[in-house]
Amino acid sequence: MDLNLKGKVAIVTGAGGGGIGTSVSYELAREGAHVVANDIDRSWADRVAKQVNSQGSKAIATYADVTSLKECAAMVDKAVADFGRVDILVTIPAYMGAGSFAHSSLDDLHRVVDVTFWGTLNAIKAALKPMLAQRSGSIVCMGSDSARMAPPGESMYAASKSAIMTFTTCLAKELGSSSVRINVVNAALVSTPGSAGLAGGYSHNYPLGRFPDSDEVAEAIAFLASDRAAMITGQSLSVNSGRL
Repeated sequence: MDLNLKGKVAIVTGAGGGGIGTSVSYELAREGAHVVANDIDRSWADRVAKQVNSQGSKAIATYADVTSLKECAAMVDKAVADFGRVDILVTIPAYMGAGSFAHSSLDDLHRVVDVTFWGTLNAIKAALKPMLAQRSGSIVCMGSDSARMAPPGESMYAASKSAIMTFTTCLAKELGSSSVRINVVNAALVSTPGSAGLAGGYSHNYPLGRFPDSDEVAEAIAFLASDRAAMITGQSLSVNSGRL
């Protein structure tokens, strides 16, 4: 399916790391979008931007820490300065923390919320400035099936992702009259080199027999970001091989 993304300008936060954010950047580029590859890891942001440019689309790297609204605003200003507009925002960054709530440090709990929840909201807050001015835009937030499955040891992470889902539903109603859409894509375990050893122990929870890979999640994100999904807003879509 042609997603009609040629010439669209997309910001991807958390574009590095070789996971979903990297796959999203490459998928949007394959569909013809120009990409602002943002990552706090400068080497990764540069690498993704270089790869996108090699695919024939235009890309720049930015290095905003998404826990800072000021840095997110600078990221968006750079996108507008270089490309003239912002059509798509995809928010990826998250921090899971470690261990149970009772035994986690307060600093670690705050870090989960700062990166996962506020990192999403800061990027959205900044991107809305040009989107509302041009009266168009599509935002896709990376959620998690942890928000509904509530696994032990992920209380703050699951709560942050749940908050993103509720925030998205509310914000979609606020933004509809400005033709700005916002949706969430959820995933559970995603097939990466790091998850390869888990397949045997968890595959029985996945009716389709395997974890989705990051490219498959990226394809769903690209669809929701595109005008092909023009009548979809305020929704949460799980790409999880049918895991219930």
